Amino acid sequence: MGVKKKLALLALVMAPLYGCVALVAGGAGAAGAYMWTHGNLTRNYHQPMETTWEGALHALSVLNLPVIEQEHDKFNGRIKAKMAVKNDQLIIIMERWTDNETKVTVRAGPLGNRGISERVHEEIARALK
Repeated sequence: MGVKKKLALLALVMAPLYGCVALVAGGAGAAGAYMWTHGNLTRNYHQPMETTWEGALHALSVLNLPVIEQEHDKFNGRIKAKMAVKNDQLIIIMERWTDNETKVTVRAGPLGNRGISERVHEEIARALK
């Protein structure tokens, strides 16, 4: 297959991903990329689930976002916090990918606020350093 055909095929495969944005982000304990999709900001951390869980709780405390509900087990977790703006909720969902990697998704408010979600991820990363 020629180069032009390969590029055309690649463009067709990538077209459904339009709207998904990955941002390069550095930092210890981070996999290095954010993905913003449908109001959710997702990032993987090179830390065990329990360590990442504690980092998320610490981040919410630093940001003065009171936890109103939390539940987790060895493989999954969910934290709901109250935001000051319109009494909206911030939700953090965690999934254990491996013994030393955890996927964290943050959604701020009903439609998703990217700026607030990024700030929460920044604090989680800081807590994991």
